Amino acid sequence: MQHTTPERVGSAVGEALKRLTQSVAPMAGLNLDLLEPLSVLASKGKRLRSTLLIMSHTAAGGVREDVALRIAAALELFQVAALIHDDVLDDSDMRRGLPSTHRVIEGLHLESGWRGDSARFGTSGAILAGDLALMACMGELVGALAGVEAKVAAAVGDRFTTMATVCTAGQYLDLRLAAQPVELLAEEREAILAVMRAKTASYTTVGPLAIGAALAGCTPEQVDAWAAVGVPLGVAFQLRDDVLGVIGSEAETGKPAGDDLREGKRTLLLGHAFSVADAQDRERLVNALGGDAKSVALAVDVMVRSGTIDAAEAEISRHTSEATSGLEEITMDPDDRAQLVAVFEAMAARAS
Repeated sequence: MQHTTPERVGSAVGEALKRLTQSVAPMAGLNLDLLEPLSVLASKGKRLRSTLLIMSHTAAGGVREDVALRIAAALELFQVAALIHDDVLDDSDMRRGLPSTHRVIEGLHLESGWRGDSARFGTSGAILAGDLALMACMGELVGALAGVEAKVAAAVGDRFTTMATVCTAGQYLDLRLAAQPVELLAEEREAILAVMRAKTASYTTVGPLAIGAALAGCTPEQVDAWAAVGVPLGVAFQLRDDVLGVIGSEAETGKPAGDDLREGKRTLLLGHAFSVADAQDRERLVNALGGDAKSVALAVDVMVRSGTIDAAEAEISRHTSEATSGLEEITMDPDDRAQLVAVFEAMAARAS
């Protein structure tokens, strides 16, 4: 039986985690509790980013399938690190339907009766767990490129480094934006879009598509064309995430509905709702930022009544169409293009 790309990537991630465990074993033994929540988180997910990487590599004429698979595993581990750190930054309780890593480690401290503050221990442990995921990511990338010709290896390494750098900077931009006065919400559209491109599109769509093409030996201009397709796709992906963050099912998303509002995240949805709301509804939106469940529910109602969700759906459709149209400008087999279009549309229409 032939395994699907997500299954193959999942196996590659598992092998990478085995290598990570062996690396720390001489100092910490084979049962380092820090690795358990990391491994659980890494075992889940839809492997969308790695699928894009492998698909662009194939569509661009690449033949380094085993190398692409291992780089895809590195990408998945980078995402694991980003998610762990993001949950710390947002103080999120849940991730993919399970307690977030810092909550798991906090619980370990509490149940074990260790000295010190359990919450601080959980935060510190999660930061280190994310760092370990980054170390594993680096190890997989270096290992994958060891036998690749220097020019191609350098191009892939450069694209991966750029992706990681831009994503990390985007995390801070998101953090800084959330600290701005709420009264500026209606004027923050461009700043929010910049965060979406940097924090999400960089490692969800732009980076994976570019890395796959670079590994196939494409010219810098050709790789740039692949990256350009990823920008509107990444915005559509984040917009869908934002819609799900407001009205999505917790059973599907693994996070409570309205969680983005509670965390005070600046999104295009919140900006749109704020710009069209009257004074009373604006107050409801403001109260939801960091508020309780009742305040969040009232704000969700404002977003639905104001047409914000409908406006977001229209933007998702527009950005997805721009991305799929961009594929027409790249030379590839029609079957590969059709498969990519199907994946693009699925990413923009997902329910989780």
